[in-house]
Amino acid sequence: MKALWAELTLGWRRAVRGPFLVALVAVLALCLLVLPGWDDPGLTRTGFGISLAWSLLLFSALWCGGTAYALDRDRHRLTLAFTKPIRRWTLWWGRFLGTLAPFAAAVLAMGLFLAFRSFPEGRTVVAPENLPDLTPQAQAWLDHLQEAGTTPEGASEERLLRATREALEKRPVPLNPGQTRTYVFPPVAHAGPVTFRLSGRPFLGARQAIRLAVVAECDGQTVTLRPERLRDQGFSVDLPDGFVAPGKPVSITLLREDKEEAGTVLYRERADVSLLSGGQAPVLNLAAFCLTLLVTVAMAVALGMALGCAFSLPVTLFVGTLALLAVAASALSPETFVLDEIKSVWSRVSTWISTCVAWPFRDLVTLDPLRCLMEGEAIGLRPLLRILLLAALPWCVVCSLAATLTSVTDEDR
Repeated sequence: MKALWAELTLGWRRAVRGPFLVALVAVLALCLLVLPGWDDPGLTRTGFGISLAWSLLLFSALWCGGTAYALDRDRHRLTLAFTKPIRRWTLWWGRFLGTLAPFAAAVLAMGLFLAFRSFPEGRTVVAPENLPDLTPQAQAWLDHLQEAGTTPEGASEERLLRATREALEKRPVPLNPGQTRTYVFPPVAHAGPVTFRLSGRPFLGARQAIRLAVVAECDGQTVTLRPERLRDQGFSVDLPDGFVAPGKPVSITLLREDKEEAGTVLYRERADVSLLSGGQAPVLNLAAFCLTLLVTVAMAVALGMALGCAFSLPVTLFVGTLALLAVAASALSPETFVLDEIKSVWSRVSTWISTCVAWPFRDLVTLDPLRCLMEGEAIGLRPLLRILLLAALPWCVVCSLAATLTSVTDEDR
């Protein structure tokens, strides 16, 4: 334990040596306070500043993690370190925690900077439960494609059926003039205000000509609400206080009252229709966002240190930067239909590579913590624990094993 603490202290001193930490805090303040300004009601510039600060932290963590080992390897200092009674895993974890400590302080400072912003309350998102099972329709569509001979070759029947079902789930449905659609939501589990939301850019054409009504029903009570403003990203309406009864399902009916064809309403029922209920306070949601940010920074430090044990410092920085760019490209790639991804051998190979690269970050991308923070969705404890146990911790352990196997001294070679 003393050796671990000694290496942790050494890693901390190495990371904060020089003006690095002061410059990092100054740049974070520039991204989070100066760039957004004080008048940012829509949090647009604030979101851009957070993205910029997050990218800065990731690259800085990668580079500092790389120097933790690469410099000692280049200057032949690891030989002196291994002459002491210290295990290699102790050396790695001590330097890892020591290098991560200044970035944990930077994330804390980032949370304090963001505390001056008025973020929305973290709301719990509930999806409708009365959507039909698309398996029979997918099977009928797949049978038609097989009869026409247009199905991709080399794919199993199960994968083709799953691809067809996913394509149907992602297909948007129209809401024509005079048409109604009813969605039933499960009982609300959290006390507080309840909001119905339609998202996903559902309006095409002249949305000023579209007239929508939301008819809510719960425990025999009915109320009709009309959104005052239809935005490009959709709309949301708040149900009256006390309208939702505990333990009772909520029925929402979308009614299009206009008779003109000037505008179009097109949305995906499984992704864009939701009911928001009371969740956690904005401060708790911000704290959960900072914890998610710290997890990603820890993964960047671990990657840099693992690369630094195998390559020289310039190669470490180059390969690590390419790795971050590859992960970002794979994780944030545009959404495509699975049926399109298996049409050719090259599309299957590229999809497989993209999936493997983005696999450790799949839960993080699905959570999308920045969008949750900006749009007022709750970042729960369970998703954070899942990311920590299934992504961050195995990632750091694998990097530790790789570093332990490759950090050899000149005598070992």
